Amino acid sequence: MQEISRAVAAINILDDYLNGFPIEKALKKWFRKNRFAGSNDRRNIRDFVFDILRKRLILYYPFQINDYLENGRILVLSYLYLYKKDSFSFDEIKDNKYFLPSIKDKELIIISNINKLIEKAPVNVVLNYPKFLEKKLSQSLGENFKRIMEIFLKRAPVYLRINQIKTNFKEAKIKLESEGVLCESCPRSKYALKVISGENKIKNSSIYQLGEVELQDLSSQLTTELPQISSKKKILDFCAGGGGKALAIASRLKNNANIFAYDLNLYKHKNLVHRANRAGAKIKFLYSNNLKKYLNFFDIVFVDAPCSGTGTWRRDPKFKWELNNQKLNLLSKNQFEIINQSCLYLKKGGFLIYVVCSLLEEEGTLVVKKFLMNNQSFSIVNFGLFHPINASDGFYFAVLKMIDKIDIS
Repeated sequence: MQEISRAVAAINILDDYLNGFPIEKALKKWFRKNRFAGSNDRRNIRDFVFDILRKRLILYYPFQINDYLENGRILVLSYLYLYKKDSFSFDEIKDNKYFLPSIKDKELIIISNINKLIEKAPVNVVLNYPKFLEKKLSQSLGENFKRIMEIFLKRAPVYLRINQIKTNFKEAKIKLESEGVLCESCPRSKYALKVISGENKIKNSSIYQLGEVELQDLSSQLTTELPQISSKKKILDFCAGGGGKALAIASRLKNNANIFAYDLNLYKHKNLVHRANRAGAKIKFLYSNNLKKYLNFFDIVFVDAPCSGTGTWRRDPKFKWELNNQKLNLLSKNQFEIINQSCLYLKKGGFLIYVVCSLLEEEGTLVVKKFLMNNQSFSIVNFGLFHPINASDGFYFAVLKMIDKIDIS
């Protein structure tokens, strides 16, 4: 599929998105209507659309200041001119029947002057983040703020986690290379591989299908490698979701721990059961009706709370445009409730590990501070922020120790 064909597909998908469709549903809708598109075409179209979403504000800005309403067509026109000039002739677009209605003279004037127009754009438009988050992100990231926002304009690298239950670093790397997936080691983790090429071959590779490697971002992996998470412990993954953290812990400890997983969403549990079987991971599953049996039981409670996803913007840029102050306040309130509930299952001397894939203090530092103010039984051992400069995705973590037993009567 040529660049121009991907552009036409992107226009339709983005129009649906701007009209209220979730981006995944907009993609599925187009793929259903255009079954001729093969797996490579679908992947390329998805990448094309997601890259436009990463850069949405700067792509719209030249037309916005000329009183155009935002639509897929002008986003794609700006994107092609700014980022794809070497892969097509602009005359090809001008004369292409799929760009109906025909490109007007005013649009051509805007496109031809686009670099001059965006010179006047505000900082949040140039770096493509919501204006209301500017102060919050700046406070959280400090001197790294601008650099991280620039990195978030690019596609995220792909990382694999080696499943220590089934293989080792050397064997995994050799097997991946034999199936056309080239990787390199990561200085931050001896269990992680950074994919250099052959990303599209991973899911069909035998090593992946046998559960010897898993797709998992480096920062996500690092949150499970904290020294407090050790062998022969009773460990609860409290917001297990799809199970990435529980599986990573089981792998690193080679099943030499008593690992439990709980999530309010039972559908996610079904997926985790399948993934655990594939990985050979020994994980017990808890449900709401039997959770009370485990009060004051665990040595470690790991809480990866639902959050804004600001740390994953380059991987999933839709999160940039779906957040507002009301949602953020609701999330932080929910996170505080979750951390308060989860600590009831921890025994004295145990560790509560709180994690969010967010860069915002409202979801990280401030939640933990509020929790400590209301729970004198805990002290903070360690905390930090992984981000694209020191790792990959943005992840806040805090390790809290229970120094006195909680009265749950």
